Amino acid sequence: MATHHLHKPAPPLDSLVDLIWVSEDWAPPHAQERLMPGGNMNLVISWDRSGRFSAGASGVQTASMMLDTSKPFSILGVSFTAGGSFPFFPMPVGELHNLFVPLESVWGPRAGEVCDRVVAAKTPAAKVAVMECALLSAARGRREQHASVRYGIAALRTQRPVARVVDDVGLSQRRFIEIFRNEVGVTPKAFARVHRFQRVLGCIEHHTEVDWPAVALDAGYFDQAHFIHDFREFAGVSPSMYLKYRESRNHVAVHD
Repeated sequence: MATHHLHKPAPPLDSLVDLIWVSEDWAPPHAQERLMPGGNMNLVISWDRSGRFSAGASGVQTASMMLDTSKPFSILGVSFTAGGSFPFFPMPVGELHNLFVPLESVWGPRAGEVCDRVVAAKTPAAKVAVMECALLSAARGRREQHASVRYGIAALRTQRPVARVVDDVGLSQRRFIEIFRNEVGVTPKAFARVHRFQRVLGCIEHHTEVDWPAVALDAGYFDQAHFIHDFREFAGVSPSMYLKYRESRNHVAVHD
């Protein structure tokens, strides 16, 4: 039987890491899932019952990602806060946009050592503790988030136009977009669009019947066609198909 363990980090990681989670012996009844884009980066280590593991870092996605769920597996995941991932990676995180790269390619040989320790740890709490130590080590000495990025993330979540945000922070548009993409992983416009899409998913999370035009209007879409276009672009399926095959807010089972 699958077990799930969720952990909210304490300071100083809490401002950078939203959640560390462990699922053991996860065996969905379908062979594939679509993972919805969430506007943040993730780091994952997965292993099978023999102890063989794989690990990778997922840049900010602006399209759904296909997951192989055809065999039972266990997984530890790190979900970074929006803009919280950049201290843990040696390159501007915008370079990882829409990519899933092996953890070794960004952490070097240390990635294998961390994975070995995570898999060997006996309990979910012990696995989380290993990962927290690795994250603290990776972030040691890295600079804090740029003030314009902190402001931009908060303002864009309230649907403030990018041009107004640029005026507020007092930078040129080009410079603000560069700093934002380097630290958040996507441009301010893309971040705002994904956040609006996630606002829709949050509004309908516990509903089986949905008034889609009303939801679209509440989320800030200017018409139904705009909403449908964005939803299909991000989710990879129509709103009705999402609702039919949704396993959870960000996971949709794939059926032939």
